[in-house]
Amino acid sequence: MPSPEPNTNNAKPTVRRLARSRPHPSDSPDHVKRGCTRRESVVAVAALVVLVPLLWVVAVNSAWSTVAARPGDLTTETAAHGSSPTPHRTAPRKVAAVPTVGARFRDCARCPEMVVVPAGSFLMGSPESEKGHVENEGPVHRVRIAAPFAMGVYEVTFEEWDACGEDGGCRGHEPNDASWGRGRRPVINVSWEDAQAYVGWLSEKTGKRYRLPSESEWEYAARAGTRTSRPWGDSESEQCRHANGVEDSSTKLKSPAWRFVGDDGEEVATVATCHDGHKNTAPVGRYEGNAWGLHDVLGNVWEWTEDCWNIGYAGAPVDGSAWESGDCSRRVLRGGSWRYIPRFLLRSALRTADVAGTRDRLSGFRVARTLTP
Repeated sequence: MPSPEPNTNNAKPTVRRLARSRPHPSDSPDHVKRGCTRRESVVAVAALVVLVPLLWVVAVNSAWSTVAARPGDLTTETAAHGSSPTPHRTAPRKVAAVPTVGARFRDCARCPEMVVVPAGSFLMGSPESEKGHVENEGPVHRVRIAAPFAMGVYEVTFEEWDACGEDGGCRGHEPNDASWGRGRRPVINVSWEDAQAYVGWLSEKTGKRYRLPSESEWEYAARAGTRTSRPWGDSESEQCRHANGVEDSSTKLKSPAWRFVGDDGEEVATVATCHDGHKNTAPVGRYEGNAWGLHDVLGNVWEWTEDCWNIGYAGAPVDGSAWESGDCSRRVLRGGSWRYIPRFLLRSALRTADVAGTRDRLSGFRVARTLTP
């Protein structure tokens, strides 16, 4: 359900005492002058007349060689047996560009399309006053995301999963599509463990750090700056423009087990009063995205996240990292699915968990990518 060492050596550096470099009084010009004879003076002048032009020619040639070697930095290579250094040109060092916030990109032809999510902070969870609030969605707490990260624009599709399998990855698992179709539909019947195999393959293929999003990264990206119960607002009737869930004209669900009774004893409507056009999963991107360009964050399929399951947020990380303690045999799922109703089960704060090895028709995943080293 629904990203980037100081030196610890305490030894003091050895300081060598240098030999005397200050001139001795006996080396002073006066001393030299006093020791010179007239013949020595004549010889010295003659030597200068010969050496100065030679030194000037050498200096000019050296400067011209340096200018001619540019552009490009000069380094030196010393040949074997102690020969003199030889200058050569080196290519300028390339620095990997980090995509800007809002940029969309793919790291390979069949890789998921990604979008860069900004750094920032948000209030995670839901207040008790929110319709459909569940106790494990609290306490509401502030989480800070220190650096931008990339998130999948869509849930991982069958065609993206199949690329992994064809390349010898993903543990050789070929998920059943329940006869609904493959292609651009979100992959289903994949476990948390399967999702880990996929991001491992993707990281190895691209040389980038792909992973599952943490639960807090997922909610931060899904909300996209909103504090309403859904990315598009609080309206349940707007569901069919934004999400694939249960609605009144579909054949997705006719079971009376999905009828709810409110606090006042009256039956609560369990379907949206609209028609979304799909009776099970929909191809990704069929509905409007949120403010940051992510599609299907609610509905379609539950999305696995990295976190271990904990009931409530007491003690949860507040820096956007995954919660790696608790019941780690079960992992957090976010976002609800095509079989879920808007009032209770299609909300930004909704969370549940399942055993890490579970595969079913309701669950898929979305990937994240770290942008900084």
